Amino acid sequence: MTNQTYVSVQNALPSTPPPAHALQRHAISPGSDTPTDKPTDKEPALLERLVQITLRLRLRGVDIESSTGLSGRELDLVALLTASGPTSVKSLVADLGLPRSTMTAIVDRLEARGLVNRLPNPQDRRSVILQATPVAFDALLRYREGMKTFAQHLEGLLEDEEQDQLARLIEKIANSL
Repeated sequence: MTNQTYVSVQNALPSTPPPAHALQRHAISPGSDTPTDKPTDKEPALLERLVQITLRLRLRGVDIESSTGLSGRELDLVALLTASGPTSVKSLVADLGLPRSTMTAIVDRLEARGLVNRLPNPQDRRSVILQATPVAFDALLRYREGMKTFAQHLEGLLEDEEQDQLARLIEKIANSL
């Protein structure tokens, strides 16, 4: 990790959360791009809770991605490369479900910032493989530190049994994705 100092997610949290009605007031009904005064009764409870928690995290300044300096898709690509090692662009396009032109633009940005290297593909000289650099690993360490702060918040909020239950549920969800 570099000697750069990172602001913790906990320090980014305001002392009081926004009122719940502020979040509900800006709900978007299914099939619409415009906010409504209230979520519809037809929205599944799980969907509503997921929307609420993600919006509350963002409204409270918990944007862990920003600690990495990467956008969502850039972070996805860096995570895949650090986990899998050198990988062909073709494989990454398939894994992320992106058009090749979009992938090229993301790779160009990441390469310019020193997060990935393009290397000749030893199996196909017409193509390249991408490799994560130490800078990419550093970005993921910053992401992990932001998540660590959020996990510590949850540990202070939940009883041990609730933490175990949440961990099992998160694992189940992660294994299904």
